[in-house]
Amino acid sequence: MSATLWLVRHGHTVVHGTGGVAGRRDVALAETGREAVRRLGPSLVAALSGRRTAPRWYASSLSRARESAALLRTTAAHERRPLAIDERLVELDFGVWEGSTWAAVHREHGAALAAWGENWVERAPPGGESFAAQATRCRAWFEECIGATAGDAIVVAHGGSIRALACHLLGWPLTEAMRLTVDPATVCRFERDARLAGGWRLAGANLSDFG
Repeated sequence: MSATLWLVRHGHTVVHGTGGVAGRRDVALAETGREAVRRLGPSLVAALSGRRTAPRWYASSLSRARESAALLRTTAAHERRPLAIDERLVELDFGVWEGSTWAAVHREHGAALAAWGENWVERAPPGGESFAAQATRCRAWFEECIGATAGDAIVVAHGGSIRALACHLLGWPLTEAMRLTVDPATVCRFERDARLAGGWRLAGANLSDFG
């Protein structure tokens, strides 16, 4: 039973490059982010050429992911199946640090930041959530929406949720999540492989296309 899962990070946002903290906070795409997502379209068309069925589409409920998905679907002229929006795919909640900058967090919340950094998997930022909690909700989404289903799926989400899903698919401990580079407007491609214990293999990471 073949299946391909493409995990796509949304494009650059208006706080990209400013050091802004934008986890659960709903920040808009920058125009550079929109253009980067549009550039993925032709490779999506090529990747899906000859497939018998259209892929299923999913996106985080945050606007930067929803708009990236809409742009990608339009650019690739691939809107035959509906886009399912799911809050479980949203980025990590950074709590009271949301809307600030990492420089300000270092300056004003240094002790809390250091404590979080010592065990970022299990500990949460003040008023936020831990990476383990994010991984739990992403795993619940995967089991419900993907599981053992055949066919292709495209998921537009965030760096944290993509890393959480990758750990689940590959059987990595959550402490290894940062092994995976996930830049804006890039794709991580997974192929179902029954020979592997977890049932999936990583076919490409941080790709600038769907190949």
